[in-house]
Amino acid sequence: MVFTEADLLEYHEELGGRVYVDSALCEETGALGLQQGVTVHICTEPHEGDMAEMADTIRHEMWHMVQACNGGPVTSDQVMIMGEAYAKGWTGKGYDEDVWHLEAEAHFAAASFTAAEIKQGLDKFCFD
Repeated sequence: MVFTEADLLEYHEELGGRVYVDSALCEETGALGLQQGVTVHICTEPHEGDMAEMADTIRHEMWHMVQACNGGPVTSDQVMIMGEAYAKGWTGKGYDEDVWHLEAEAHFAAASFTAAEIKQGLDKFCFD
């Protein structure tokens, strides 16, 4: 059985996290998704029905959970991860420079890892 992004959100909730879909925060920010503490907000409207993009957003926000558990980015080489993320389409636009490392790493993780691999990150950094 394939572990999906929906399974990833359910797993997060089973372990005490919260997931909100189309919360007021989505409307306020216009974001694709957000992670705050143990809470993940998935905003469906900006995706306009693009399920692949929404799955990518779920993996991205859940990687932010991994980072939060780690106390920051998992990678220490900012230049390398920003280069890898750039190669996968990340531009840094819309983000303050002080969060580029976090955002580049989350973009790279979402573009490179399956939901099952993101779960392994949660297991390793959050629940080990």
